[in-house]
Amino acid sequence: MVCIIGPNGAGKTTLLRTLSGLNRPSAGSILFKGQPVAGMKPYQMARLGLGHCPEGRRVFQHLSIEENLITGYVAGRGKRFDELRDEVFALFPILGERRPQSASRLSGGQQQMLAIGRALMGSPELLLLDEPSLGLAPIIIHQIFEIVLKLAESGVSIILVEQNIDLSFQVADYVYALEHGSLQCSGPATKMAADARIKDIFLPTADGH
Repeated sequence: MVCIIGPNGAGKTTLLRTLSGLNRPSAGSILFKGQPVAGMKPYQMARLGLGHCPEGRRVFQHLSIEENLITGYVAGRGKRFDELRDEVFALFPILGERRPQSASRLSGGQQQMLAIGRALMGSPELLLLDEPSLGLAPIIIHQIFEIVLKLAESGVSIILVEQNIDLSFQVADYVYALEHGSLQCSGPATKMAADARIKDIFLPTADGH
């Protein structure tokens, strides 16, 4: 699991949107599994095995839980829809219990579970998670990140954007720190956690400034 950290406006969400094809890069290159993919559309990236769970959840409020999962299904990536759906319900039992209900009736935490579940319906080899803890109660954040760790342990590669710096260092293997769209420093999470630049550049409120 790789974590991208940085202050607001650093370019973290833009980076994920560019990787998944929602934004077009103005320069440079993007390789996925050794293949140049810069400029590909989101559905093409999904077919290659990239899943994107966006900031703010973005579930379809008027659709049921199961219908939301249908929108994330990518045919031809191995498993049948019902197999993947059952795997999502095993990860998030509350979704299985409420499957006929519309997404609008779910709590914020349950909608985040649904957004992750929808991304998993594409059988991703790489999952992009943008601020999964945003606006959630601590107990729900703990539940969400337990699932995220299970996914990583199962073999799914994850790029995580997360404002909760302490949590990021707990779950990540490697960390990249951005500021104003540029890479400032990077390294193994254990090494980066002790890097003074993290506090000085990315945690200005830590010393009361």
